[in-house]
Amino acid sequence: MIPVRPDGQSAAMVPWQDDFLAFLIEDYEYKIKNKIFGLGIRSLCYDEKEHTLIIANTSSRRVHLINLDTGALRWYDHHETTVRHIIRFRDEIITSSWDGTVRTVNFNDLSQRLALTERYMGRSPFVTVSSDGTFIFSFSYDVEKNPLIQTNIVRKWSYQTGRLLHSYSNTGPHKSKTRSGVCLPIGERLYVISNSGFLNVFHLHSGRLLKENSIQGDFRTMCHVPAFNILIATDITGFVHLYHLDSDWLFATYQVHQDDITGIQVHPRKPEIVLTCSFDGVVKIWELPGFKFLSAIPVDKHELWSFTFIDELLVVGSTSGFIYIYDISNLREPRLKGKLFLSENAYSVFSNDSRLFYTNNISIFDLFQKKDNEPIAGKQSDYLLQLFNSKLVLDSLFGKEEKTAPLTKGNKPWILQIPDKLPLSP
Repeated sequence: MIPVRPDGQSAAMVPWQDDFLAFLIEDYEYKIKNKIFGLGIRSLCYDEKEHTLIIANTSSRRVHLINLDTGALRWYDHHETTVRHIIRFRDEIITSSWDGTVRTVNFNDLSQRLALTERYMGRSPFVTVSSDGTFIFSFSYDVEKNPLIQTNIVRKWSYQTGRLLHSYSNTGPHKSKTRSGVCLPIGERLYVISNSGFLNVFHLHSGRLLKENSIQGDFRTMCHVPAFNILIATDITGFVHLYHLDSDWLFATYQVHQDDITGIQVHPRKPEIVLTCSFDGVVKIWELPGFKFLSAIPVDKHELWSFTFIDELLVVGSTSGFIYIYDISNLREPRLKGKLFLSENAYSVFSNDSRLFYTNNISIFDLFQKKDNEPIAGKQSDYLLQLFNSKLVLDSLFGKEEKTAPLTKGNKPWILQIPDKLPLSP
């Protein structure tokens, strides 16, 4: 009889058990079944309090939630088509969608509280909330529903009631090919960029246009850098444009990627560090002021739309269907720790330090014997896959130090017995 840990659920293994599984798995190859398709990742959001990753994709309307403590997978389908942006606020998830709505959903029971829309509200790529939690701001392409409207529209809604309070019309014509736009409320002002190539500054409450700036191109996204009192806007040709909030002018431009820059964020613990991601498949790390290059992370050959942070981890979503996890504690030498694959009803996590994996559903895998590449099926396949399915893989990537320690009952680890002979396929 060979003692091993229970079926992947946070159980302890004595060191030689790890060695045994590592030895056993070398005789086998597993892969995700061809009929299981990955969902291209569009937006990522991390909830620190709940230690949960929230994911929107380019392939379906579903929003997934993965609890990184328990491994539990949940989802909801309130939107009619794909979700483009996710934020977490108070006890709710707020999303904007290509269906022309913004929706607020309770984090715990996933029930919908508000559906914000109007007759001519078009596809919405971005949503945010004012710093005091009073207002929701949404960006949309209304021209696609009403050709008489030639500009993109930002709307201000009451967070409490969902009532529409104000609309802001951006300068310049909507360009249907790019479809981009961001709105950031800062103090008494609202800063808006769009695919028209204009950066507009509005008075937050009156809606009066205070300042108009433009570039020779289409803006894509934007972030606020409080430590330097600037905005950094990106465009679809690989440039970043720095805007000073005190002097109200675009004071610097740098080319930092070879393609559309789709994501930009400030490091949550290092206010002088900015990260960018692009359709060129690369994430880059920069230091302000001066946009000093620190390092580049070639993620994959697919488009990158979004990334988020979990402590010293960088989590990057690709349209390949994979989410990549990097240790960026050393900003000059990021290290790939593992990756996560997401499909419609299941996910799997793989670590660079182990050939074991963690999944909520082993049926998404095919198993083969290495020596002859013969498929293994039935009970024998299920049995082996369950052996190789270890929640310790999830914990090693995302767990806190105290959570990844072996779980014991008293002073003895939980140990199951497996038979000397594996069950045969039916």
